[in-house]
Amino acid sequence: MEDTKELIPKDTQRISTEEQMEEAFREVESKEQLYSIALFDILGFSNLVENNGTEVVLDLYSKLVKLIHDVESTFSGGVPVSGAVAPVPTSPDWKNNQLVADANGFIRVCHFSDTFIIYVNYIFEKPSWWLRDSYYEKYPLLDMEIGTEYCPLFWENHRIYISFLQICSEFFCEALKCGIPLRGCISTGMATMDTGNSIFFGKPLVEAARGEPAQNCIGVSYGRSFNNYHPAYNRFFIPYMDHIKDGDKKAVYLSPMALDWPRFWREHRSFRELSISESISKMNTNPAFSKYYDGAIRFSEFSKEHEDWPDHINRVGMKGIIDYYERVRTWYRGLKE
Repeated sequence: MEDTKELIPKDTQRISTEEQMEEAFREVESKEQLYSIALFDILGFSNLVENNGTEVVLDLYSKLVKLIHDVESTFSGGVPVSGAVAPVPTSPDWKNNQLVADANGFIRVCHFSDTFIIYVNYIFEKPSWWLRDSYYEKYPLLDMEIGTEYCPLFWENHRIYISFLQICSEFFCEALKCGIPLRGCISTGMATMDTGNSIFFGKPLVEAARGEPAQNCIGVSYGRSFNNYHPAYNRFFIPYMDHIKDGDKKAVYLSPMALDWPRFWREHRSFRELSISESISKMNTNPAFSKYYDGAIRFSEFSKEHEDWPDHINRVGMKGIIDYYERVRTWYRGLKE
């Protein structure tokens, strides 16, 4: 794999204006880079257009466009508070961490029709500062799938990924709050995201685009690239397989993990006083799509009931992430018995 460090503009540290930042982005985005990408589609968008007046559809769409641009970074700011704090490992096993504030990378967005994309590279990041608080993670996951590629830059700037996941959670929760049903998939890998020339392609985009419709409920899955690029901190994901469509060939693009957006909802000041089930049920007006909403409510209940799930996984002699998945599935199947 190409070393992305070689692609960093030599004058990156001397960027001091919006114009210089945009010029640096144009240079970096013209080449393949490591990105984390979250792709979201509006559930039943065609049906929404056919069965509602133009004014209703435009109102919902305008809300979503505003939400997507609210999470976009600018040189001087423009990122939600939710993505402001992230742990940084201070021990080789990643269990001991120091918290840093304003740990965001530069979040970029694009959208077309009913598809919305949030993405970030690992070259540029905003200045951050250390907090006095620390964080301890009992069960960090650091093993990659044997024989597959990954980029060390992801680990070096892992706090960008943690902030990115928080921003994706906030975007999804804000959409639910506004009555907009989304289904998404998060992936990481080498891609070209050239906004200047409107060129967007790469493995993580393919993975997210194919994995997203393989889900039978609104929510956000992790793509298979989670096997190599994943959060080391368990509160950002949760094992869940009931959201994957049975027999769907595109399910191979998904990991058995999902973004734990209900936990974010329960802990965030903007959502914790609101009922997840009531917010979802208000959107459930078409019997043809009821299973997608009911599935999301079941997922939120699962998240709350099993918030301590990391404590129940057998980790004795664990050999890697594939072995870990098998143990997660064993635990998950045991819940159904």
